[in-house]
Amino acid sequence: MLFYYFSIHAGYAQHFQFKYVNKTLASALAETGQSYSIKMSFDASQLKQKKITKSFQANSAQEAILTLLEGSSYSLLYKHNTYLIIKPSKQSDRHYISGTVSDKESGERLPYAGLVLSSNGQLLAGSADGTFSLQLTDEERVSLKVKYMGYNTLDTIITASPELNFLDIELTPSNTQLQTVEVKSRTIEILNNYLDAGHFSFNPSQFSNLPNYGDTDIFRALQTLPGISCSENSSELSIRGSSPDQNLILLDGYTLYNVDHFFGVFSAINPYIVKDIQVYKGGFDARYGERVSSIIDITSISGNKYKPRVKGSVNLINANLSAEIPLSRKLTMVAGARRAYSDIYSSWLADEILADKLGKSTIPKFANDAIKPEFTFGDYNLKLTYNPKSDEQLIFSLYGANDKLTSTKNGNRLNLKINTTDKNKWGNYGFGFSWIKQHSKRYSSTLRVDHSGYYNDYRNETKLNHVMPLLGPTQASITRITNEENKLSDYYISWQHDYLVNQSHFFKFGLTARRYSYEFYKDATTSFIYDDLENSAILSTLFMQDNISVNGKLQVTPGLRLNYYDENGKMYLEPRLNTNYRFNNQFSLKASCGKYYQFLNKSSSEQSYGYNREFWILANDDQQPVVSANHFILGASFKQNKFLVDIEAYIKKTKGIQEYLFQDDQTKQEGPNPIERIRSLSKFITGKSTAKGIDFLIKFEDKKFTSWLAYSLSKSTLYFDQINNGQSVPSEYDKRHELKWSNILTLSKWNFSTLTLFHTGRPYIESSTKDEYFNTTRVYKNLPNYFRVDLSANYNTSIGKVKLQPGISLLNAFNTKNYLDIYTQDFHSNNEIVHEKTLIEAQKFTINFFLNFKF
Repeated sequence: MLFYYFSIHAGYAQHFQFKYVNKTLASALAETGQSYSIKMSFDASQLKQKKITKSFQANSAQEAILTLLEGSSYSLLYKHNTYLIIKPSKQSDRHYISGTVSDKESGERLPYAGLVLSSNGQLLAGSADGTFSLQLTDEERVSLKVKYMGYNTLDTIITASPELNFLDIELTPSNTQLQTVEVKSRTIEILNNYLDAGHFSFNPSQFSNLPNYGDTDIFRALQTLPGISCSENSSELSIRGSSPDQNLILLDGYTLYNVDHFFGVFSAINPYIVKDIQVYKGGFDARYGERVSSIIDITSISGNKYKPRVKGSVNLINANLSAEIPLSRKLTMVAGARRAYSDIYSSWLADEILADKLGKSTIPKFANDAIKPEFTFGDYNLKLTYNPKSDEQLIFSLYGANDKLTSTKNGNRLNLKINTTDKNKWGNYGFGFSWIKQHSKRYSSTLRVDHSGYYNDYRNETKLNHVMPLLGPTQASITRITNEENKLSDYYISWQHDYLVNQSHFFKFGLTARRYSYEFYKDATTSFIYDDLENSAILSTLFMQDNISVNGKLQVTPGLRLNYYDENGKMYLEPRLNTNYRFNNQFSLKASCGKYYQFLNKSSSEQSYGYNREFWILANDDQQPVVSANHFILGASFKQNKFLVDIEAYIKKTKGIQEYLFQDDQTKQEGPNPIERIRSLSKFITGKSTAKGIDFLIKFEDKKFTSWLAYSLSKSTLYFDQINNGQSVPSEYDKRHELKWSNILTLSKWNFSTLTLFHTGRPYIESSTKDEYFNTTRVYKNLPNYFRVDLSANYNTSIGKVKLQPGISLLNAFNTKNYLDIYTQDFHSNNEIVHEKTLIEAQKFTINFFLNFKF
């Protein structure tokens, strides 16, 4: 049981006269504590059974308490500014306690809550479903702190006893005052760094205060971290120099393969359904696999258990609505949906973004260019959470997202008239079922069954009309049709087990199996089929790890993943090691290293005209190898009062990366038979990459103001034997210097924020030539440096029971001219090659109005 007595002042030397006649010892201690204004903790239920009759004078709190305890079996201990009344332990048996951490107002469990034990200063973390396990000596009384971003810290005393088996800990949001526990002063918390190397978490409730194009964007917020490259494309999460496909993005345990809307301007994750985000920039432990760069683990809300709640927003591009419905005290439902209305009504902001993302033709410049795009997107979420018992939870989660783009472009160049139509639709879907069971105070398990998939269908129709001015009308017409399809699906099952051996060893192990299947088709009219591929494979994995704590200061987590890939019949071993040493509450060191494999990858192409042109392929140990990487990370953290300084150095070496090359002029490809002709049109080439750098973070948090400055110095290079004779070439995600400064200020009902971004220009291919054997020579250049300042303000008000937050974002407030990329496309007609370069200009000064509401 938990016992509290809180006060403001310490117990200074004061003279008091006490007289108790047939008084319970509990009441006498309480009155003594009030007289000296001290903090005291004792078992009231036991001390109420003892009565005393005493009259005495005391010169201090300690003297008074010791006098009251004379003749009893209890003793006094002063610890952590608290007078503890302790009954001597008759045995030192180990006692195990399990429990949950939840939101007091909604009853929703809080994942990955932080717990601190005063007995050894050990830091513990709750599980993804908000549960935890502790080991104490029987009758041991310790101070326990429970922390979660956006909530008041619980600071209390627990006593291990045979009667105490389960702790139901409830935290109150920081905007609500607690009356029975001590509340630490709150700050504006938006990000938290863990002792593990590369590990951060974000507070989704603060995302709406950052500048955004429309809806609150969780991935754009992540880009304010060091090591996560900033981009106007939300989906372009290049983490420490790696491509986005090397990130594993999980929503309630199942994989998302496409995470953006509207050319990457918005993430495909509804911000109103997000409860927790865990980010591992590298060196992640053995629980995670199947990617060689990083992990983003997103947990959605399970819903309010006590009353319905609705949230929503409208802006110049889309509308968003979500609802939390308690179907019973044990069953909750969460539903959410977003949709753009650009196909019904296209605002000036939507038109401007479309124009920028589709680009401007340059070198040569087509006369009378006209681009007519039509675009729409949407997504939906559904989640059911059932808690039959306090130690059991059943979860069903459903997700879907889709985008559609149709773009028509007309232009003239001398005697050539070009009409191009692009049609593209793509999407992502997934659902999962989880059974979480706390079998005992030391052992819990999670059984998960998931399915997710991705599709991308692209069609381009280009008409080339030759106009002979002297002869009058069009004399020749050529129509070229290109189709490209990519489909991917996976079925996944896992069974993870967590076992608390003792307070120094927390063992985790599990079994997983995933079945991949994919299809890829690309042609240039049905006469020229570049590739028609399909494949499937099963990946089976056994993983295990032990969280080892030594004296509450040193934590070591060795781990191992053993994979069997049935496509090639090979085993892949992934050893992992994470360690950190905490010198004190201010300073700590951290390090991690590991081996990582990836069996499903995206292949890129230098002829990447249009959006979303990369495609997923499955490793087969022939054309498509298994990708592997080695991570090495070393870092340190220093925290003093309101300041945090964190620095990490890393090196990441990756093998098996691919690029897709194809001959853009099919008429030059000849062979003795159709099969050789088809094979000569395209080729996958394989290479390796090296990414290294230093990430630096300074954070300041106060009650009304929080600020963090992120700087990255990095280099990312590629090596392909067929490109530039095997010499190193820059990765398209190589940004040597990147600086990001974020600020949030709260004044009364107002929230103000600024975001300043700078990075050196990214590389692009200025020119590229290849021979019939695909030996390629490229010239690389860099875009100009990128600089932008965004501003935002919102106001919190209410009408009746409806809480409103109107706001405005000023994007690129100083209208700085920036460039994102350059696309290239070649048109072949009558032995003439027309080279078109499409310059992708970054967002100009843009104003976005939005309204968030909830009730």
